[in-house]
Amino acid sequence: MTSKGADYLAIGVLSIGAIAFGAFGLQWLLDPISMALPLGIVLTNGDATSDARAVYGGMELGMAAFLIYSAASKDRRTQGLAAAALSLFGLGTCRFIGILAGHGVSAGTYQLLGTDLGGTTLCTIAFLVSRRSSNKRS
Repeated sequence: MTSKGADYLAIGVLSIGAIAFGAFGLQWLLDPISMALPLGIVLTNGDATSDARAVYGGMELGMAAFLIYSAASKDRRTQGLAAAALSLFGLGTCRFIGILAGHGVSAGTYQLLGTDLGGTTLCTIAFLVSRRSSNKRS
């Protein structure tokens, strides 16, 4: 892949990640109760709701901002892709461990696992292409 193609791939993957993290983060920030319900999570008081906003909303919005920041500079794209890949890998790994724990999960959990692992794969491929391209330039 050409250097320009690697740049476009990195920017595209980082942009998709920023949109996805940002959309979920914004939904959790604005309406955590509705976001929690399909997962069987019951937010029982203001502390729980505030924490859901912070963890599910704030962390995802922070990651979205970092991915945008990373996409804006050729020097930061590889780091942004690594951060996204590792974050999604962490989510997928822990979700998979939860499935293996055997407490029974819905199809939604398997969909989220697929999203985690698909995103990990996409970010990893873009990371490797970006690194290979930047190593050729050096």
